[in-house]
Amino acid sequence: MSEPKKIKDNPSFVKATNQIKGVEALYKISPLLKIFSPKISKAFENFPEIKEQSKIFEIPDKFNERFSELGWVAYESMSLEVMNEAIAKYDTEGVKVAEQFLTDSYDADCLRCGILRFQGNQEFRRRIRLTELAKEDYLANRYHACIPLLLSLLDGIVNDISKHVGFFADSADMTVWDSMAAHETGLQVVASLFTKSRNKTNEETLTIPYRHGILHGRELAFDSKLVAAKVWAALFATRDWAEALTSTKSSNSMEEKGWNEVLSDFADTQRQKKLIENWTPRSSENITYLPFVGKAEELPSNTPERAVAEFIENWINRRYGLLSESLVYFVDKPRGKKAGLAKKDFGNYTPLSYRLTSIEDRAAAITLVTVELKFEDDEQRISKIVNVTTNYLDSENNIRVRTEDEGRWKIMQNSFTNILYASSLSK
Repeated sequence: MSEPKKIKDNPSFVKATNQIKGVEALYKISPLLKIFSPKISKAFENFPEIKEQSKIFEIPDKFNERFSELGWVAYESMSLEVMNEAIAKYDTEGVKVAEQFLTDSYDADCLRCGILRFQGNQEFRRRIRLTELAKEDYLANRYHACIPLLLSLLDGIVNDISKHVGFFADSADMTVWDSMAAHETGLQVVASLFTKSRNKTNEETLTIPYRHGILHGRELAFDSKLVAAKVWAALFATRDWAEALTSTKSSNSMEEKGWNEVLSDFADTQRQKKLIENWTPRSSENITYLPFVGKAEELPSNTPERAVAEFIENWINRRYGLLSESLVYFVDKPRGKKAGLAKKDFGNYTPLSYRLTSIEDRAAAITLVTVELKFEDDEQRISKIVNVTTNYLDSENNIRVRTEDEGRWKIMQNSFTNILYASSLSK
């Protein structure tokens, strides 16, 4: 039987590694090149740092070699620092210490970061409410409640995305070309492990979340933080699987990537994770302009509340083209098509005025803005309170952290469902 391929053998990693080797050969003679062209020599100044960074390509394989058979696998959005530390603890202090470290890493901040990324995929986004309930149970040590829920969500998500079978089906294929999470040593191993048959009722403490035994009531001591953390890890790895699966990048475009771009892509998720961890919500004391009645331009720029105010002002003035540009569309549509859809949805009722009443920063890229809208319907003045969900997204609708420059606040249209599709606002 042939040895399984390693993550470092992924085409994008191989391409980058080979390019780095080529540059290294030139770097060795850079002092000589300096004689002929100082500019060429200067181009190599940062190479030692880049070569050091390239060592991250080794980390996922080392992690999976030690932990995949225990129910943990490396995935793109997993912290490299956590992977490295877990490897070190495994090698020096043993498997129990390493697993305890990994378990403890799935804390409130880790879960907040992971669930935030659900916004970028429809099937994950549809399950955020239940995932948040599982998070509440997990942080309150109610592992008996969160584990079955997370297992069922994991199965349903994969079923809906694959359009074929769930995570725990024998025929499930959790591999994707050129992916870390979906490498053959990754999620596929975890799926097979979690799906192992459990034919007898067991009262001994579990260390693996055996899906069949847990959901069919045969495992009577599954409710531990260790088991719960492994299901969270599998769920977040599945989010990265989904991203790789639905990516529009072809194998050719991946092959064209240079080592600089591969390193940048690999590090970007880690950078975002740190930004999310360092972010803190605004306190109500610092938002002194609430309740707000005025013009949108009077609010601080690039804030969710200003985006909501501008959106509603466009609605009031029936500027459906501008209004549509503020909405989140997860399927690309022409501008004219978006404007027409916005007019169809928002044209039935037009607000007379608005008042911003409260702001709640729920995550690094999500804010809930509560607004009071005034309408006239059936010759009556009617007031409606709406909780508007805003997301901070880049031009391709990827979640960004609000401290980054390349994002923009967008409005979730379903915030207005009870108004847009009501037969009458007076009822």
